[in-house]
Amino acid sequence: MNSSLKTNQFTINPALTQEFCQSLKKDWETISFPTEKMESFRKFPISSIPWEEVGFDPTNQKIGNLTENKDPGDSKTEPLLSETKQKEILDLIKSYLPKDFFVYLSILKAPQISISLCDGKFHLATETLFGDDAKFLFRIFYVPKGCSTQIQLKTETKHETESLHLLSVFDVWIAESDSVVEILDEENLDEDLIQFRSVFVLAKENASLKFHHFPFGGFRSKWFLTSHLLGKGGEVTVDGVSAIGKRNLKDMDMEMHHHADHTTSKISYKAIVTDRSHHVFTGNLIIPPNLRKVVAHQESFNLSLNKKARAEANPKLEVLAEDVSCTHGATVGDIDEEQFFYLLSRGLTPEESKSLLVTAFYGETIQSIGFDEETKRNLESSIHTILVGGK
Repeated sequence: MNSSLKTNQFTINPALTQEFCQSLKKDWETISFPTEKMESFRKFPISSIPWEEVGFDPTNQKIGNLTENKDPGDSKTEPLLSETKQKEILDLIKSYLPKDFFVYLSILKAPQISISLCDGKFHLATETLFGDDAKFLFRIFYVPKGCSTQIQLKTETKHETESLHLLSVFDVWIAESDSVVEILDEENLDEDLIQFRSVFVLAKENASLKFHHFPFGGFRSKWFLTSHLLGKGGEVTVDGVSAIGKRNLKDMDMEMHHHADHTTSKISYKAIVTDRSHHVFTGNLIIPPNLRKVVAHQESFNLSLNKKARAEANPKLEVLAEDVSCTHGATVGDIDEEQFFYLLSRGLTPEESKSLLVTAFYGETIQSIGFDEETKRNLESSIHTILVGGK
């Protein structure tokens, strides 16, 4: 494992880490391993994963003492937040922690618990994971009150054999009151990786958080994003593009939980599938009774470039309040034949026409992010290579 972080990262106090993990142990022992009978896993073939080949069997919950042997990190590293604040962060996470098997597994098996203090204009965090061993990450990104920041998070896996291997990740983003956060989350995964990842967003009063997700590669991926808008005036926006090919399966669940008046959420996600790949998107807006002036929107656009590729969209709404504005929409389709033939009639080749239409489909999402032009070009190049070949 090789980490390179320009964020101000430090390891949580070992005593607090031990206390936090011990507090989860009782719940962990009651959480069942997921099956396709569970709603969130009904499209994910978890029962067919060959755990013997993976080299790690998560169905066996007696996998050593999960709360011990964590690496305290560099003991010379000065903590950037007080122990009181560290405990406050862990308590906040625990208050909203989903009872998800792989979330608990990631926390309890991660070598350490670290916090990245994101209090400047720009932060780059990269995580490169080597080898075939199962790996577990628990990463906390904390944005203090009133800070405005951009964060670029890159996660990459590399290995030399063709055996399947496992990555389980739990990422937490905490945006304190009046903060403005923009996150570019990019995954570059090898073709033999089985990934379970949960992204957890906690946005407080008047916080504005934008999360852009661009995943590439992988074999099987189950991906959750759960956002809690905790304070009045909070705003969370999630967008991105899945570009998958070959035999890849990506199954995504996104949930927006509104807890306060005058909160705003938006999900706008695109998927492009080719070869024999399969993409599943499930979105949910959850608004309890008695909330006022809530605005929530979700949309899912899916483009298939091959008859053997599949894309599914499952928008949901759980709205129990009346003074709200909620909308949702979804599309699944192939390249527009009328547009395709129009481009052919203008002298473009079939390959050029296809490339132009695909680029137009995802280009708007890339151009909407607030990062530099080189970063945008790199994202576009990665998508283009996967879907229509190199330029």
